[in-house]
Amino acid sequence: MAFACFSVYTPSTDVELLWPLKNSYSISIDLKIVSSPENNTSIFWGHMFSFMNSQQGYLGFGLGGNLKVATVAVFGAINGTTDNPTGYCGVGVPFSSSGIGWQCFITYDWNLNNDYTLTFAKQTTDSTGNIWWQATILDHSTNATTAIGDVLVPPYFGLLGSISSTWDEYSAATTCNVVDTRAIFSSPYEMNTAGNHAPTKALVTYGNSTCTNSNVQYLGGGAYRADAGADVNRTTTKQTWLWTQEPSTISEAYNPIPEFSTNSTIVLFATFSSPVILGSCGLLHASKRKSRRIERQ
Repeated sequence: MAFACFSVYTPSTDVELLWPLKNSYSISIDLKIVSSPENNTSIFWGHMFSFMNSQQGYLGFGLGGNLKVATVAVFGAINGTTDNPTGYCGVGVPFSSSGIGWQCFITYDWNLNNDYTLTFAKQTTDSTGNIWWQATILDHSTNATTAIGDVLVPPYFGLLGSISSTWDEYSAATTCNVVDTRAIFSSPYEMNTAGNHAPTKALVTYGNSTCTNSNVQYLGGGAYRADAGADVNRTTTKQTWLWTQEPSTISEAYNPIPEFSTNSTIVLFATFSSPVILGSCGLLHASKRKSRRIERQ
């Protein structure tokens, strides 16, 4: 079973990544936002991952109004913490059908055309078997790593499963007529005691059948460009495989990628003490809102 995360009201992209191994202890992907509004809108660029028990989480960059953020969330998590002085972690009202979870935010001044690696990795196990996982950002322009936060999950979650998904969306818009945005996802990578790998397959699914002005273009070597906006023409059809065997050029080593761009879901909050989160994967301030997840067999 696969999953996706996107707005049903605005153009969005979704690419499912199928990994060769289960029980991985770290997952990462590079993200470069090439072009995008940087204020007065709500956008999110995200990477959603799954655990062995099929529970899900995500991390990524967001823009809420004029505030740039980085965030990590795990559905069904039991605790969350961040040491970042600009950060906030809190319990989410139901933002998935599985109930509450934990979500952490930090203010993070991501820059256009910078290369970032987003990583979610196992840390420690407590005395009852619960596992702490940490989300980090590596900025390749400065070689500096920033921790978004740590999230605690129960032992029955297991380690990471064999599917993840990247997406982008204008999460607060209600029209297909939005400013074009472009991003590149590249170097997807999982670490596993049985061997480290890139995904063996990548499937373009999109999500919004109403707005078709979004597109995914394969760049080779496990890198793909995601575009969304009023002036975007779709040249890659839904259910297209970007690749069907593990890209040979992907490794732990950082490889520069060409200049391109994208957009995704949004986080919008007035203060960290009282977050208001808008987006199909994010939790809303009100407990009535649930995420829109599309599941496919």
